[in-house]
Amino acid sequence: MQILYLSARPTLLEETLGHVRHFAPIIDDVVAVVPEAMRSRFAFVESGGGTLITDEELLEQPTAAIRAMAHTSRNYALRTAAASHPALAATYIMSDDDSRPLVPIDESTFIDADGRHRRRWFHTMEAWRHANTEFDESILNTWVILRQMGFVNPVSYASHMPQIVHKLLYAEVAEKFDRYADKYALEEWSTYFTLAPTFAPELFAEPEPFGTLGWPQYPGEWPHQITPPRHIYENHHPELHEPGGLYDGLPRACDPETIDAANIEKIIRWYRLDGQVRELDFPDDVDQPWTSSSAGRRVAFKGLRLARGAAKYLGLDERARLAALEGRIEQLERNEP
Repeated sequence: MQILYLSARPTLLEETLGHVRHFAPIIDDVVAVVPEAMRSRFAFVESGGGTLITDEELLEQPTAAIRAMAHTSRNYALRTAAASHPALAATYIMSDDDSRPLVPIDESTFIDADGRHRRRWFHTMEAWRHANTEFDESILNTWVILRQMGFVNPVSYASHMPQIVHKLLYAEVAEKFDRYADKYALEEWSTYFTLAPTFAPELFAEPEPFGTLGWPQYPGEWPHQITPPRHIYENHHPELHEPGGLYDGLPRACDPETIDAANIEKIIRWYRLDGQVRELDFPDDVDQPWTSSSAGRRVAFKGLRLARGAAKYLGLDERARLAALEGRIEQLERNEP
């Protein structure tokens, strides 16, 4: 199977490919889209039998114009253009450069027993009410457009894990959004996995929950609507492996002898922190955004205050829980420098 990456991080992608070789030997063809100025630093892709395409070649734009694009809009443009490039196979796996398998991957990860393409969602778009980043804006924009197209309660497939796409269908879907893409940031996973099944319903399985560790990066940054039934991929964050980080002491590179144990340890640490965050019992020995920086505290407490303001909409058990946490919130705020 072929996999497509967008990357401007050669060291990170090279590490990711080590994990892919170990857990996903079905991936036998790598295509990487990279900035022209960094092409030589991605030589390992071609030396491994893969293909390099530059951002400039794909978008037919100068470097300065591409750098001026916001991250989400650039990704949408690159993935859309890739669907018309001759190097891409009829079907391929679309991935971020920091998506690393945690378990053995075979064809059934992407295609079900009936030959249908699997698609994994992580959140309903209507309930996604964050407004801090262009990614958040892209979900809002895509939600509005999909609703106007007649889709009821569309979900987001931006699950931070690799998923299979059909090249011609991806290009066909992109055409339907052309008139919006120049003006609005769009979320490129959900445009495809929502609209494409209307063109070829027999090709797609029913939506399934995502299976990603590290999405969000820290537990509590936003609440899971659905808990992954199994962690298949990791949304890798290198900084979590730094001293004091959540994965301090665990390797970033793939060591076949120790990787299974390291992955289990990551999952345990993430959910241990999740339990602590739920009780506002933030650990002193792990860098995290609530008590490791005053800026992080301000953001977290703002969210907690909003939750308290919404208490009248909650059930009795949930209101009791918020009331029980009230004193802890105020104590943490008093301790802010």
